[in-house]
Amino acid sequence: MRYVAAYLLAVLGGNKSPSKDDITKILSSVGIEVDGEKLSKVVTELKGKSIDELIAQAYH
Repeated sequence: MRYVAAYLLAVLGGNKSPSKDDITKILSSVGIEVDGEKLSKVVTELKGKSIDELIAQAYH
């Protein structure tokens, strides 16, 4: 969940397609160690998708 939350923070900050480095910087800034495999999966699954559409789908 922390990876998705960091991804959403990056998107809300104006980065439409956050990279692994972007998410790592966010998580590291609050002392969270990153699991590269989990991070890669999140970035791969969310890449190119609209966050607004994904959130809307979650409520249908």
